[in-house]
Amino acid sequence: MGIRVKATKNNLPGLGYANPMQGLADGVNGLAGSSTLPGAVRHNLARYMAPVQLMRLKTDVKMWRDAITEAELAYYPQRIKMQRMYLDTALNGHVKACTLKRKRLTTLRRFELQDADGKALPEATKALAECQWFLNFQNYVLDAIFYGYSLIALGDIIDNDLPDLSIVKRWNVSPDRFNVTAYDYAVVGQDFRADEVKNWHVYVTTPSETGISPCGYGLFYNVALYEIFLRNLLGYNGDFVERFSMPYVHAKTTKQDETERGELEQAVANMGANGYAITDPNDDIEFLEAALAGTGWNGYDNLEQRCEKKISKLILGHSDAMDSTAGKLGSEQGGNESPVQKALSEVQIEDGRMMENVINKQLFPKLAAIGQMPKGVKFVLQNNDEVQETLTRQTSNALNLAKVAQTLKQAGLEIDADYFTELTKIPVKRDEK
Repeated sequence: MGIRVKATKNNLPGLGYANPMQGLADGVNGLAGSSTLPGAVRHNLARYMAPVQLMRLKTDVKMWRDAITEAELAYYPQRIKMQRMYLDTALNGHVKACTLKRKRLTTLRRFELQDADGKALPEATKALAECQWFLNFQNYVLDAIFYGYSLIALGDIIDNDLPDLSIVKRWNVSPDRFNVTAYDYAVVGQDFRADEVKNWHVYVTTPSETGISPCGYGLFYNVALYEIFLRNLLGYNGDFVERFSMPYVHAKTTKQDETERGELEQAVANMGANGYAITDPNDDIEFLEAALAGTGWNGYDNLEQRCEKKISKLILGHSDAMDSTAGKLGSEQGGNESPVQKALSEVQIEDGRMMENVINKQLFPKLAAIGQMPKGVKFVLQNNDEVQETLTRQTSNALNLAKVAQTLKQAGLEIDADYFTELTKIPVKRDEK
């Protein structure tokens, strides 16, 4: 059994707009309530949006508070400020590393496809594992954990593939009104639950912790506060280094002629990227070095580590999940029983259950509804640790039984080969020599 994907082409009549602005005009004129959406728009609601650039603003603690205020408006809640803030949050190096590590805990796990009777489908599994669109889909699903939600558009089906699978811009998606808008802060839009578009889109949401919205705010809202301090801290630290650690050129001259003074300044400026000053002999500049600046610089490193540990704990479940060293957490905490490994295992299990639920209850039924997959196919993540534990146990049992067999052979007896295989699951045969 394989996954069947029908080939379609973008240039067929009714599949899309030749002019994007025409699609925008139709959207303004009430296309949201129409039952005649062009095929390209039905397959990807991102094509319903106006080509408007999202303005990126300076993010501070006030914006962090304003973002949740906007999301909790009683009548017209919006996620624009929140998603704008998240774009900057995701750029932080430590946040990026943590999110990648968490997602890889799931995307790198082995999986298999099973039919309605629970029988493995190895050929279909191999085919799906090699599809780039399926890896992208898994990443978009897991992104919902951080951003609060993801609306994934399957896009056009071309040459037995889903090359246009993409994420719909979150600031145009309203998880409160279940629609996609053409403009930022618009209220009316296309309902992504409508019959004509629902089979081409997968909506992944997170539970609300407050009950104010049907959708959660995502981990990035908690992370953003610490990331704002980290971002500002980098600027403060850079200023400190520039002032107290970088070399500075100080030239004194009695020349009053502008040409001669300009030549001296040009020579000083070409000495490097460091700062410089040109003064009269009677002028003085006091130079401060880091060694003379007290211990205030320690505060930068201390606060940076504290913020990064909080971010690691929020995303990965343990403050040392990114930087821990084997054997440094106590002799009784080594191996798979360490707090770090336990935390990562818990995250992996939770995210794995979410992935199976989204694929089995949304993606596969939608693919089956549009005729791209047989009904009843099930996605199952394999427990890699359990498989490894089973292999280790089988090997240990085989080694112990082999020692028994050797002792019996020295006594003139032998263990039946079939019995050995039955106990250890390791096929063996008799030595004919």
